[in-house]
Amino acid sequence: MRPVPASGRRARQALRGLARNSWVFCREGACLLSAAALTGWTTTNTLVAITLVYALVVLITPPRSSTAVLRFAPGLLVAALCALSLESWACASVPAGPSTTWLLTGVAYVVLTSLVRGAEAARAALLRRSRPRRTVIVAEGEHGMALAQMLQRCPEYGMEPVAVVDGGEAGVEAGSGLPLPASPADCLQTVRRSAASVLLLAGRPTLSRAELQDLDRDGCQVMFAPEPGDFVQDFVPTGQELGSFPLLALTPSAPRRPWWTVKRVCDVVLASLLLLLCAPVLVACLLAAWVEGGRGVLFRQVRIGMNGRPFEMLKIRTLKQTSAHDSATRWAAGESTRTGPIGGFLRRTSLDELPQLWNVVTGRMSLVGPRPERPYFVAQFSRQIPHYERRHRVPVGITGWAQVHGLRGDTSIAERARLDNYYIDKWSPILDLKIIIRTIGCVFRLGGA
Repeated sequence: MRPVPASGRRARQALRGLARNSWVFCREGACLLSAAALTGWTTTNTLVAITLVYALVVLITPPRSSTAVLRFAPGLLVAALCALSLESWACASVPAGPSTTWLLTGVAYVVLTSLVRGAEAARAALLRRSRPRRTVIVAEGEHGMALAQMLQRCPEYGMEPVAVVDGGEAGVEAGSGLPLPASPADCLQTVRRSAASVLLLAGRPTLSRAELQDLDRDGCQVMFAPEPGDFVQDFVPTGQELGSFPLLALTPSAPRRPWWTVKRVCDVVLASLLLLLCAPVLVACLLAAWVEGGRGVLFRQVRIGMNGRPFEMLKIRTLKQTSAHDSATRWAAGESTRTGPIGGFLRRTSLDELPQLWNVVTGRMSLVGPRPERPYFVAQFSRQIPHYERRHRVPVGITGWAQVHGLRGDTSIAERARLDNYYIDKWSPILDLKIIIRTIGCVFRLGGA
C-alpha cells in the first residue's frame, strides 16, 4: 500500500475532528430539545441549557466511551441534572417550591442520548470490522505475541496487525503469521513503509520520546499496552481496553489538541485589536526611540520559530547599533551601557515588544509560547542543554511560561528550556490565559514580560 503523506493525514484528521465536534454538539442539542418537548420546557430555556449541557456533559463525559452505554450513563445523568438545575436557577424558569420538571428533563435527555450513543457505538463497531486500521506491534516476548494473536482473532477491535517488531529476547516467529523486521531499529521505517495508522507498544517502549512524537505528528496513533501486573497501571487510569489488555494513549502534541485552532484564532483577533488600540502608543515609542538613537528605530533580527524555521522578528530598537555579526552572536543581556534612558524605559515596560504583534498576525509567532532565540545561540544551546530543541514544537511567543517566572535576560537557559517544555506538554487555553494575566502584572510592576 502506498503511504499517505503526513500533511494529508493531518488535514484529514483536522477535518474529521471538526466534523466530530460539530456532530457531538448537534447530537446533544437535538436530544435536549427532544427531551424538553416531552417535558414542557420552553424553547428559550432549553437553548440556554444546551450550552451548559455541552460544557458539563460533553467535556466531562466525552463520547470515547460510547461503546459501553451503562458505564457513562450515571456520570452523564449527574452532569445533565447539574446543568439543567443551573439553568433553572439562572433563568428562574422553575417557580418557588419543589418541582420535578428539571429532573424529568434530565432523565429524558439521558435516555435519548444513551440510545443515540448506543446506535453510534454499533455503527462504529461495523466500521471497525469493515475498515480495520493497519497496526504495527512493538513486541516484548509473550506479551506482544498474545496481543498480536488476539487482534487477529477479534476483528471487532478494528486493528489489523501488519508487522511485529521483536523488542525482547523471546522469539515471536512461531505461529504469528506476521512479517517480522530484522531488528527494532527498523521500527520507524516499518511504520512508514506499511502506512500503519496505529503503533502498539507491548511492554516498555524501545523508541525514544522524540521518535514517538514524530509518529504522532505524522498521524500515527501511538498506544501503550503495559504487561499484566505492571505497576504503571496502579498510577495511570487506562480508560481504553483491548479485551483484557489495558491501553494508554500517547498524549497528542499541543498543535493536534482540539483547542489549538481556537488559540490561533484568538492570536489573530487579539493581536489585531491590540495593534489598533496601541497604535498611538506605538507611534510615540517609535518617535522617542528616533529622538534618542536616530534613524533605524525598527529593529529586525532573524530568530528561530516553530520546527526550527527562521523568521524575521520585529522590535523597537533600544540598544545602540552594532555590526550585523555582533548583533547575531553577542549576548546582549545586561548591557546597560548600550541602553539610553528611553531605551531602558521601553525595555523595562516591554513596550519595545509591541511590533511583535505584527509577527503574531502573520502567523510567525503567537501571543504565548517559548521566546524565540537567534540561530547562533539555538545551535549552541542545542548542543549543550538536553531537550533544548524540543522548545520548537509550537510557535514561539511574545511572552511565555519561563518569562512570567522571571527567566529573562541573563538567567539560566537550562531552566528556561525546562519551563518551556513543561508549557508545551501541559498546554491548554487556561494555561495561556494564566500566562497573559501574569504578564500584565509584570508589565504594570515595570518588570517586563
